[in-house]
Amino acid sequence: MDTDFDKGVDRIGTACIKWDFRQQELGNPDVLPFSIADADFPMCRVVADALHARIDRGVLGYTDLDEAYLSSVVRWFDKRHDWKIQPEWITSTSGVVPAVNAAIAAFLKPGDKVVSQTPLYDPFESVIAANGCVSVHNELVREGNGSYRMGFDDLERKLADGASMLLVCSPHNPVGRVWSEEELTRVRDLCRAYGVILVSDEIHWDLIMPGYKHVTLGVLTDESDRVVICTAPSKTFNIAGLETSNIVIANALLREKYQGWLYSRYMFCANTLGLTACAAAYDGGAQWVDEQNQYLASNAELVREFMRQRVPEAVVTPLEGTYLMWIDLTFLGRTSGELVAAILNRGAGVNSGAHYGRGGEGFIRLNIACPRRQLIQGLESIASAVAELRGVRA
Repeated sequence: MDTDFDKGVDRIGTACIKWDFRQQELGNPDVLPFSIADADFPMCRVVADALHARIDRGVLGYTDLDEAYLSSVVRWFDKRHDWKIQPEWITSTSGVVPAVNAAIAAFLKPGDKVVSQTPLYDPFESVIAANGCVSVHNELVREGNGSYRMGFDDLERKLADGASMLLVCSPHNPVGRVWSEEELTRVRDLCRAYGVILVSDEIHWDLIMPGYKHVTLGVLTDESDRVVICTAPSKTFNIAGLETSNIVIANALLREKYQGWLYSRYMFCANTLGLTACAAAYDGGAQWVDEQNQYLASNAELVREFMRQRVPEAVVTPLEGTYLMWIDLTFLGRTSGELVAAILNRGAGVNSGAHYGRGGEGFIRLNIACPRRQLIQGLESIASAVAELRGVRA
């Protein structure tokens, strides 16, 4: 492939939330942003070529999922994830968060309990509340090396206590875990035992570091299970602005109810260019993804080595999947808000760990999907801020 990940891409002046709205998002228009989860890499060439060709056709009218599109999705799922699906299982939505919101709205009623595993991607908390449901937290268990595992005893208690739905983030955002087949099988078995609907956010499923393998819950469940698998090309190929996700529901009754909720609200018209980009990416972008993952793995190693040398007290959670690194700075005795402010003052914008709920105070989240020189600048800002905070405490 011809992408130079070191080159990066100039996003300023494109109405980019990450770069053009730094004042609104971070309070400073000049900092380097490492917060919002999209990449600062050039677009995959096969995707760009397909978009140009589609526009050259001269019309962008209402579009639906045709056989060619569905075949592209089915092949990608099979080749990349060993998951054989039927085309009719697919429902297109504008994104994974809207898809999760639709699942809660379609299947649950106000007051129902939804279990999620914290720390967790914060919009899920918002959509639970927006639908009048009760959020129940199953906190992940932190190991000595900074990695995380599921707390199954607590999870079973929470599911047994009248829960209606479990939200799983796989790979997990923000802690970067790629759940094992054994862990996911236990999740499946618990949901079966307690009659709980299982919704799996697998938006980062293609962004897997060398030595790890993503196992989709789709291969561990069957058409009798009440499972919703949420996927998208958006993170993989950095095309979130095209708002196209593929939601897979094998259970016919569950799928009918889900689609009925969407269609009754006229939420069924797919993004024309989103479909074009997704099909092109899945048909011709495999090598590009592999190369991107290798670059991300090198960036992750750079972060680990930099922090080992410059901030040795920090605990960098091992990155298994996603391009989001979870860094423990609790040794400073500061809140996540104070950490973010100090790093911002030194020229970089990162995410507050407290933003992700229980277990996140004193942590930061760092997006490493950027050229290496940019990442080094951000790491220097973190080290400088830590030095300053050490001096203040002294």
